[in-house]
Amino acid sequence: MTYQRIRTAPLVFLLVLVTCTAPTADPSVGLLPQTVYDSSGQPHQPLQVSGDSVHVLIFTSHECPIAKGYSPTLRALADGWRAQNRVRLFLVHVDPDLTPEAAREHTAAYDLPGTVVMDPRQGLARRCGATITPEAVICTAQGIAYRGRIDDQWRKLGSRAPAASRNDLRDAVGAVLAGKSVPKPHPQAVGCLLPEPRRDG
Repeated sequence: MTYQRIRTAPLVFLLVLVTCTAPTADPSVGLLPQTVYDSSGQPHQPLQVSGDSVHVLIFTSHECPIAKGYSPTLRALADGWRAQNRVRLFLVHVDPDLTPEAAREHTAAYDLPGTVVMDPRQGLARRCGATITPEAVICTAQGIAYRGRIDDQWRKLGSRAPAASRNDLRDAVGAVLAGKSVPKPHPQAVGCLLPEPRRDG
């Protein structure tokens, strides 16, 4: 399976999807259980956030070159959050045909940080309104605080700057940890469209 199209998510669509579930503005809806599994078969519920903890979800793909290119950035972010016991990082694979063995190999090859989970039917992605890989989501006990790009290194498809000038995800996590609202909670993500989800039982 290969990606046929790569484009940016429509900005209007990102602005409309303010919570994990689009039909309502109630942030508590985003906290409904959505169980996903890591490559060892252990269950996780990234949307279940308690107290003042912060869950950072990165929707990713082993086939998207832009997502793979962000591996060093994700390692640097994880290193910066390590001292913050309140932050937990999840890397969410959306590929429908990714096997647990392949997920482990990909994690090792790219030295991926955090808890790597698999979302082949993309139920978690739908709850969060994610349409692009890579796309970041910040969840708190109150709901979604941020959804969008990791940084602005990719200004548009085919245009990659040598370095980011805006570290959107890092700054958004910092704001949430400080108890502040995120000034720009939905900066446009650039990357690969999610593939068709797995449909089998």
